[in-house]
Amino acid sequence: MLRKIDRLVVRVQSLASAVKYYHDVMGLRIVRQEQRAAVLRFVDDSAELVLHNDSDAPAEAVYFLVDSVREMYQKRQELKLQFSSPPVRVARGFRATVKDPFGTVMLLLDRTANTVLDPGRADSEDEHLEDARPAGGLFAGVEQRVEAKRDKLIKLYEKLGRTADDLPYTPHFESLFEPYVAYYTEPKPSRAEVWRHLLNLRKAGKLPKLGEAKSKPPEMPDEARQRLRDVLGADIGKRDRLPYTSRFDQIADEFNKTLPRSQRLSPHLMWRLIATLAK
Repeated sequence: MLRKIDRLVVRVQSLASAVKYYHDVMGLRIVRQEQRAAVLRFVDDSAELVLHNDSDAPAEAVYFLVDSVREMYQKRQELKLQFSSPPVRVARGFRATVKDPFGTVMLLLDRTANTVLDPGRADSEDEHLEDARPAGGLFAGVEQRVEAKRDKLIKLYEKLGRTADDLPYTPHFESLFEPYVAYYTEPKPSRAEVWRHLLNLRKAGKLPKLGEAKSKPPEMPDEARQRLRDVLGADIGKRDRLPYTSRFDQIADEFNKTLPRSQRLSPHLMWRLIATLAK
């Protein structure tokens, strides 16, 4: 089912310097280069290296090319694959983030789109980066399959009466999520996408002011808080991208293992603690 490694995605600080290095020193062939990204091919044309400086694309990722992501989704029980969300349409096909039976995260990509590009027209770097953004998110907020229904979401949020920081991993979020996604036909937004919709509205100043969060971060000794900082690593400054992603699950699991069983945190309290560290 896995045909080959399709591409390696690497975020770099200096795109021009990285392209020069991988071309001049490592011998890769430059296919295209623009402001945000460059596509290089290995000598045997077996795969691509996508270098970019886009903060919304993965820092590092490996994508496997398959015949059909949607067929694998239909056969997911037979294949023993856990999909983080249904397959997502991208520039030239579909993509998905899955876990194999051993817990390994795999990024899948196909080329089954019905849309035919103009003859002689090369794919753009934006399309390569779109294809590279993992569905279900290794980082929250990256996937955007559907547009936000702003008025609907604002009304539901106002009726709920709880601040955004109060919501992740609570029944309150579910009471907002379920009626909100009911407004959509397929594809419906995932929990990560609904969270992203809320954050975008808050950033734009469109959400009503509901006062302070009702839930409180757990009290933790400085030593434990430092351990959590170490587990978060570079993600400490990207707290808003974490809820409802496999990366959040990984952080929570790793940190909870350092705590006595009686002190381990629920996902919501983990989120509230992470939010305080990022400020």
